[in-house]
Parts: sequence; C-alpha cells; structure tokens
Amino acid sequence: MNIPHTMPSYGMRRRAGFPNLEDGFAFEVPLHLTGFFYPVYRQSWELTGSLGAGIVIRPGLRCVVGGGEGLRFEGEPISWGPALEVYNELGRGFSVHLSGNCVPGAGYAFSAASSLAVAACFALAGKIGVGEAAMRAHVSEVRCRTGLGDVLAIWNGVGLVLRKRAGGPGVGEVENIRISDKIAIVTSELGRLATDSLLTMHHDKIMEAGHRFYGEFLKNPSLENFLELSNRFSRALGLVDRSVEEVVRPVSPRLLGWYVKKRVLVMVVEEAEVGEVAVNIGASLPIVRVYKPGEVEWRRYLETILDTSPS
Repeated sequence: MNIPHTMPSYGMRRRAGFPNLEDGFAFEVPLHLTGFFYPVYRQSWELTGSLGAGIVIRPGLRCVVGGGEGLRFEGEPISWGPALEVYNELGRGFSVHLSGNCVPGAGYAFSAASSLAVAACFALAGKIGVGEAAMRAHVSEVRCRTGLGDVLAIWNGVGLVLRKRAGGPGVGEVENIRISDKIAIVTSELGRLATDSLLTMHHDKIMEAGHRFYGEFLKNPSLENFLELSNRFSRALGLVDRSVEEVVRPVSPRLLGWYVKKRVLVMVVEEAEVGEVAVNIGASLPIVRVYKPGEVEWRRYLETILDTSPS
C-alpha cells in the first residue's frame, strides 16, 4: 500500500473561497504509539509537551475533503476534541471525513493525527501556513489534555522517534532512529483510557518511571532497548495484568518485544511472524490490526502540493 495518496482527480471541484482545495482531495496522516514518556509543562501551550519515545505507524488516518460542513470519523460526527476545536477556530467552510484502522481513545494518538489532518486541510486551503497548522494541532491537543508529544512525533518523525526537546512543531525536537523496514507492528485493544485520566491517575509514576527510562534509552537508543523499556514502563503504570500476560505468553517467543500504550497492546515482530502472531492473538482478542513503521512522505506530499498550487 502506497501512502499518502490522492483520490482520482476526475469529478473534483474547487471549494468556494478555498481555491487550492478540491472536493475529494485526500491524504493520510500516520498514527503514533508512545512507549514511555514524561510531561514537560511550560508557561505556554506551544512550549508544553513531553520527552519520550514511540513508533510512528501506517496506515494512519485517511482524510477526505468534501462539500458542506462537518467533521466525521467513519461516518459519525466528531463532537469533541482538538480536531473539532481546530476545525471550528479556523472557520469551517468544507467538510472533513476521516477514516482509519484504529479506535479513538485507546492509545493510537487519534486526537493528534485527526487534529493534524484538519489543520493540514486549512493549510492546503491557503488559510494558514504549514508550520502554523502543525502548531495549532499541538496547542489544541495540549489544551484539550488529549496528548502532549504525539503531534510533534507524527509531524517530524519516521519509524522510531525520540522526542529530545518538548514543545510543538517548530519548538520541539525529535531524533529519528533507523529501524528495519522488515518489521511489523501488531496491535489489539484492551479497552479505552483517556489521556487526561492516565495523566491524573498515574502522574507520580509517569514522572518517576518516565524520567528513569528516558535516561536509560539515551544511553542505548535502539529498537531492542525501546521495547524493553516500554514494557517496563507499562508495568510500572500497572497497565500489564495477568490477563494481558496470558494473551501474550503463547506468542512471546515470536516477538521482538511488546508493551501496552494506554489500552493498546503493541507487539513488534518480524514480517514473517505476522500471520502466526495475529492468529494466536485473535483467539483471545476480537480485533487484531497490523501496521508498518511510518514514513515522512505524507508531510513532503502536502508541502509539494502547496509548492505547486496556483497562488
């Protein structure tokens, strides 16, 4: 699957008031699975964020621009969150239809990806710049308490992403750590857990364990160490219980490593092991999803569209 991509150009028409944006225009924004982190609160939304590491994954959220107005995910209206805040603040004027192989509120960074998708639509429409769009997505996410570092990781990250300086895009800084393109990420949901609830319930544990594991990762920034530390972080927060252990135990010899992001069970495997792992996990959990490490092409694609759009 090649992403991001556009829908066929036939039948498209430009939106009134938005000369660079056509009905049917489509692109895709990656998702993000944090392994460990700790919050960094500053005097402004722009400077606030987190330090940690995670994997950017694809396929992500597919975003399609349409007629009328409104913001939807899989056909259902989005009634709250940073994406809706961005959409309303920037003036609406077209509809945005999101779809994707994920569940909001589970741990896929849906709020970050959706707010980035909406903000990018307004950048493509010529209403704001690309950099401002990314920062608006970050500010809305922090303000809504749905995330701290996911927008930065998705905007600047490829594969395994280390967040080295907190803040939104243009302020924060990441380091992309090369990982094999022969691996896959297999996930399943264990339930839902709001980021606000996670930060409130486990604040002290997050700060202590996040600081410690972040420091350990800096000494050896590798996928193997990331998976080990992410598993330990999940356990420190109490996200791994006996039932999770029982689900993972039959496939553990086939895994490169695993952890729990909020309520998403994350397993990293060699591509050759995907089928066996998915079948075994599917015997215990109803839905199994498979992803690949994310790429930076989606952002370059948007920037190329802007560079070649008529003024």
